[in-house]
Amino acid sequence: MNRDPEKIQRLILMLLQDLLPTAPLVDAEAVNQALGREATETSHLDQSNLLMPQDNSSPVSGYTDSKRSPQREQLFELGDVPAVQDRFHALLKHRLQSEIQKNPPLFPWESSVQDYEANTAYDSVEASFGSETPATVEANSAPSIWNRQFSALNLPVQVPVLVLSRLLKQCQQVVQSSLREGVQLVEAVESLFPGEGQALNYLAGLVVASPARSGITAATATTGANFPQSYEAAAPAQQMVLSLLAAREMIVTLTLGVSASQPTIERQWETNQGMLHLRATYNSNPTDLSVVVRAELPTGGRLTMNGSGLQSMAERRYPGSVGVELCDPKVGQVYMLEACLDGDETPLVFVIRIVEG
Repeated sequence: MNRDPEKIQRLILMLLQDLLPTAPLVDAEAVNQALGREATETSHLDQSNLLMPQDNSSPVSGYTDSKRSPQREQLFELGDVPAVQDRFHALLKHRLQSEIQKNPPLFPWESSVQDYEANTAYDSVEASFGSETPATVEANSAPSIWNRQFSALNLPVQVPVLVLSRLLKQCQQVVQSSLREGVQLVEAVESLFPGEGQALNYLAGLVVASPARSGITAATATTGANFPQSYEAAAPAQQMVLSLLAAREMIVTLTLGVSASQPTIERQWETNQGMLHLRATYNSNPTDLSVVVRAELPTGGRLTMNGSGLQSMAERRYPGSVGVELCDPKVGQVYMLEACLDGDETPLVFVIRIVEG
């Protein structure tokens, strides 16, 4: 029969010395019986008797070789003691559970116990994604050649691609409306933050009040300029601001506004195939009233412009220039411009706005 080394026995006994005083009386009796001690001794447990003598003449133990009783000697000749081991493990588990309940462990970055069950705006974003069917989620998260532009967004914190893809889809819809900029921003973002319409309207006002490429200034003055390292770690209001800023940049890039005083405007959109360049020109001459859009395609593709019941389309098989034109455009009218590249059948929707001035 194999016997445990003396050091392991000593360690077990020392641990039992700490555990037994706080354990129930029944547990203490069971362990002491397993150790070969009399049941009458359990009610008056002598902690000093649990200590192993370090030396024959140790003053701590007070024992010599000649004074050791058979019961005392049995502590040194435990051999295989499954009952003691099982009881010891049970007591140790109980002690650890009690300590954890009294003093819950903390993550390295925590100074106190945190409540992570509280609902946040990011939870709302996850819930909105979770309500979609698997096919819809897969379609929304599938890589798109248009996603390369996300890296050019002027944001203080990187926003997840899935969130930006959702925003881009919404922005391509709201940009075709005649709503004011602030309302467009709220409509583009509100699906990510259900039930937060009032907060979104307030924050959208701050974003709109700032210059298009520096909307961070006014918004962060209210929500806190010290953004966290990630979108997921941001506070709900900060997530709203980040989404509104991203939506505004997308809407600005997707909108080509021309007028008599500013007849030409250019836009570019980075893709996985290269840069897409657009140039819109408005001819306000009454005898030759028209709007012309020329595009430099990074690969084969097509360009389509629709509006007022008219359509103009141009395509090519290889990279290069294409152009479309619509005659007699109306001031205040919105014309939809679709760019489609080989390798992705989903078009990117721009709008041409003819404004007064």
